[in-house]
Amino acid sequence: MTRRIGRRRFIHTAGAGLSALAFPSLIRAARAANATRPPNIVFILADDLGIRHLGCYGGDKISTPNIDRLAAEGLRFTQTYAGCTVCAPSRSALMTGLHTGHAPVRANSGGVPIRDGDVTIAEVLKQAGYATGGFGKWGLGEVNTQGVPTRQGFDEFVGYLHQVHAHFYYPEYLWKNEMLWPLPGNQTGGRLPGDAGGQRTQYAPDEILDHALSFIRANQDRPFFCYLPTVIPHVELAVPQESLTPYLGKFGREDPFYDPRPGYAGSPHPRATFAAMVSHLDGHVGRVISLLEELGLEDDTIVIFTSDNGAQGGFGSRGADFFQFFEPMGKLRGTKGSMYEGGIRVPMIARWPGRIAAGAVDDRLAWYFPDVMPTLAELAGAKPPAAIDGMSVVPAMISEKEAGRKQPEHEYLYWEMAEDPGLRQALRLGNWKAVREVPAGPLELFDLKNDESETTSVAAGHPDVMEKINKILAGCRTEPMPQVEPKAVKDRRYF
Repeated sequence: MTRRIGRRRFIHTAGAGLSALAFPSLIRAARAANATRPPNIVFILADDLGIRHLGCYGGDKISTPNIDRLAAEGLRFTQTYAGCTVCAPSRSALMTGLHTGHAPVRANSGGVPIRDGDVTIAEVLKQAGYATGGFGKWGLGEVNTQGVPTRQGFDEFVGYLHQVHAHFYYPEYLWKNEMLWPLPGNQTGGRLPGDAGGQRTQYAPDEILDHALSFIRANQDRPFFCYLPTVIPHVELAVPQESLTPYLGKFGREDPFYDPRPGYAGSPHPRATFAAMVSHLDGHVGRVISLLEELGLEDDTIVIFTSDNGAQGGFGSRGADFFQFFEPMGKLRGTKGSMYEGGIRVPMIARWPGRIAAGAVDDRLAWYFPDVMPTLAELAGAKPPAAIDGMSVVPAMISEKEAGRKQPEHEYLYWEMAEDPGLRQALRLGNWKAVREVPAGPLELFDLKNDESETTSVAAGHPDVMEKINKILAGCRTEPMPQVEPKAVKDRRYF
């Protein structure tokens, strides 16, 4: 498939003010030259976003026109999985190409750092000549540890390092590279951030996005990797008023929700607030697309959109009403934190005009987060480390014909959470899905082809399958490194 040239680059090549149609030889030359440049990569990672929060996956309560446009102009996968069922282990699998039986960070406390010897996507792409920028929630290393982004291949980073810090939308500071970056418009006045009073004028995701857009603009003439792990729509409930107003009253009478954790903002209209947060994220996607179009880079850039795990399900019985109102995981069982499908199945959309077919849907068991590194490496013409668990899914993205090979399949997919007194695990083997939802508990078996909602375990009726799965489980993991939080930064405040 012929790759189309971006408008800005064509105009620059053909000459300002001259008709492109008058210079077919220049057009051909520009296309040929452009084809040798690897694509820019924009990777947008939402936080706790459910499949059906999006219109393109069947959601009908929240407006997401820009993300829906990505799907309409690109490829939408329906069986794609996160790296884990919670944030940090999932991001660890994403960044290193290792599933959670091998990945360095397997705890979700928020500051456990990846190691100096761990190779990240950013390091692989940087070696291939890419400018690398990270903007948003990191969760793989606190300041003064070897895990911070700028020590892991990123040229620049703006956002939150520790996950607890990333719980707040109006913090008093963010991190810019390894320096504290104050947000003077946010002052708590000595109060906890969810309390009345204080000042909340700088919505952190907006501030972070501005830096990401500046990074794209500054690196428009070279290949770039822009990693956008937004904190939206992870709760607390907070969104600028202009995004909230269109949703007020839309969902009828609402029961107020106030987060049981001290210091977290709640809302008297939680459904409207949550929907507005997702729409605000959609607006961010729209701003990225618009900038790529303005710079003439849309045809030279692959945009990938996904989420770090399944949707939040509430805090016990509290908040369950407004979370479940949106039916975020559809008929899938479980939500964030669960090893069932609802905890690990995520939206995955890839758009690359001229290279990825528009409006395509892939219903195959396609890929999961360990596959991101080798996929981006292949697109960049780089080589990932040999000892990873992922594989490239470029043939599934751009077509097997254009890739020149069939899309290989994983023997199995694996997830774990190490918890005392044992492991919670999941393993997918073709249409079979094994789940150990309770540490040291029994291993269930589901036939996803006939029971996608995982309603009935059929382990007793398939001893041969269980034997094969148990053999895989016995050898597919190593013991994790100590999952130790770093020493707290002096006077650290997460709001």
